Amino acid sequence: MPISTNLYAASYQVTGPTTPYTWVDISTSPNTVVLNDDAVSGLINIGFTFNFGGTDYTQVRITSNGMLYFNAAGGNTGSWWNNVAVNNATQTGTYGISNAMMPYWTDLNPANVANRIRYQTLGLAPNRQFVTSFLGVPTYSTSGANTFQVILNENGSFMYNYQSTNTQGGGGNPEGATIGYHVSGADFSQFSLNTASVPNLRTLSWSRIAPILTNLKTVSVLSDPFNNVTNPKHVPDALIQYAVRITNSSLGGVVDNNKIIITDPIPVNTTLFTGALSGSAPYIFTDSTPSSAITCPFVALNNNTDCVDFSNDNGATWTYVPNGSYDTTVTHLRFRPTGIMAGNTGAGNPFFEVKFNVQVK
Repeated sequence: MPISTNLYAASYQVTGPTTPYTWVDISTSPNTVVLNDDAVSGLINIGFTFNFGGTDYTQVRITSNGMLYFNAAGGNTGSWWNNVAVNNATQTGTYGISNAMMPYWTDLNPANVANRIRYQTLGLAPNRQFVTSFLGVPTYSTSGANTFQVILNENGSFMYNYQSTNTQGGGGNPEGATIGYHVSGADFSQFSLNTASVPNLRTLSWSRIAPILTNLKTVSVLSDPFNNVTNPKHVPDALIQYAVRITNSSLGGVVDNNKIIITDPIPVNTTLFTGALSGSAPYIFTDSTPSSAITCPFVALNNNTDCVDFSNDNGATWTYVPNGSYDTTVTHLRFRPTGIMAGNTGAGNPFFEVKFNVQVK
């Protein structure tokens, strides 16, 4: 039984600061962002699909205070100047600081230095890069200026490069910058908080932590015509239940949003039951504790957007509508659960399970 997944993870591990650093010069790029103090740009096209935190993005926003936002609309409408801990709930509530990269979050002020923030898409697929450079952007109310950049790689990794930064801080940030990323309250990393943590001419490289998936299929006999439910046997007309369990044992690695697909051929000499097993659904879905964050909604047998599809041609097409009972025509079953499957955060390995019934011919 095959399971198809996108093995990108929504959590990242960092390497560095390292040398030689990987600065990409876009100082002559025609693409500039003009920002006032504590401001956020409009949506900017990345030039390719970049997966951040398990979700695909084609656009990003640049902030005046050394962050990139991946929220498309609503929230993240201002750039909070007083950097705090990456997971601070008050600040995420104030300006919607989530789905954010923080290469150098501090109180910067590019208002009076035109053309100091530039961006450019470089390279060819599948190795393109989106580069954002802050070039000599001043720290608020000080004489110090900062040159650093963020590079988004098409494979989902990213880099923070530091050419020349000062540690004077600005406003309420006397010690330096906060560095990290924040996808959500459950997925964030803080490399440093208000400290001079990265020397000049250094790189921080962020790479995905891969999920580790286990696919376990089990079978049980529910009843047969002779013994009913008491020690039933696998004989003609027996009712059989299959259970498919997907477990993620990765510490931090998750599966991208809506990327798990499970396909299963109906076993030889059996007939799939397409009637109601759980509510009106022809399957039973179970989530674990801790939750996998996966759901498997059912709408109707003739709905092609819910969690389950049926094939009557060995998986060539998935538009067949079953009869709502034992359907001898169904050859394959497909589940497309939704959500970003969680990894192990210390409370155990999350899993989900789907069960379906067949009858022995």
